[in-house]
This record gives sequence, C-alpha cells and structure tokens, in this order.
Amino acid sequence: MQNKISCPHCDKEITTLKMGYNAKQALVIIPILLLGFIPFLSIFFKSNSLASDDLDITSFDTRIDGKEMVVTGIINNLTDSAWTSVSVEVEFYDEGGNFIGESDDYIGSEIHSKANENFEVRFRNLPEVVLQGDASTKLKIAGGVCKNF
Repeated sequence: MQNKISCPHCDKEITTLKMGYNAKQALVIIPILLLGFIPFLSIFFKSNSLASDDLDITSFDTRIDGKEMVVTGIINNLTDSAWTSVSVEVEFYDEGGNFIGESDDYIGSEIHSKANENFEVRFRNLPEVVLQGDASTKLKIAGGVCKNF
C-alpha cells in the first residue's frame, strides 16, 4: 500500500511533488552554505604547526616510583602560539639499542607563548627491564593543541 497525497482544497490526488527555490530563497541559502565552509577552508589551508616543532623539552629528570616512571622537566615554547593538551612520549631501548616499548602522558597545564613551563608526567605499564633500570629512554613531544588559529 502506498501513501497518497491529496490536495487539501480540492481532494485531487497529487502524483508528483516538486520542490524548488526561487531567486530570493537562493540569495539567502547560498551565503549561509558558503559561511559554513569558511571554518573548513581555514583549517584546510592553514599552515599547521606541529607541537614537536614549536615545543622543546629543555631539561628533564626521571625516576622509578613503584611500577611507574615519573618524569619532571621544563618545556620551552618557541612560538607566539599557546599550546594545551601536550602529549609527551617516552621510548624505551634495551642495552643493545633495540626498541622495546613506548608510553605517553599528557601535561595538564597550558604552555603560554614564548614561555617555559615546568611539567610532570607519569608513565605506567612499563616493560620489566625499564623497572629494573636496565633500559635507556628517549623523551619527545608527541602532540598537542595549538590555541591560536
């Protein structure tokens, strides 16, 4: 069974239904659609900076605290942009220099433009060789959110 549409005035069955826009409606709708694309275009054509290029870990210390590694240090923001939700990644290598694992954590504070920021991150679920102190580590900035678009 098919639903039929009928004219509310004369009760004749309507077999085709056409919808269209007149020129006035198009003059309203087209600018709204174009405005919707502006944020997309600004993101697409913006020269994206990377946290690893803009932020530098200038110094850090590591210590094993139970089953986790605690890293404290200083991050230097080299740019005029503020950064937040910065992710720090640590890679672990055995005594032979072979990669054995990695972990990451986020810095809770904002890193203001052209500023140094103290940080502390904790890495969990570490390989046993790391907990024993028989591994080397490499620390790097893995990502972040630039607050100035």
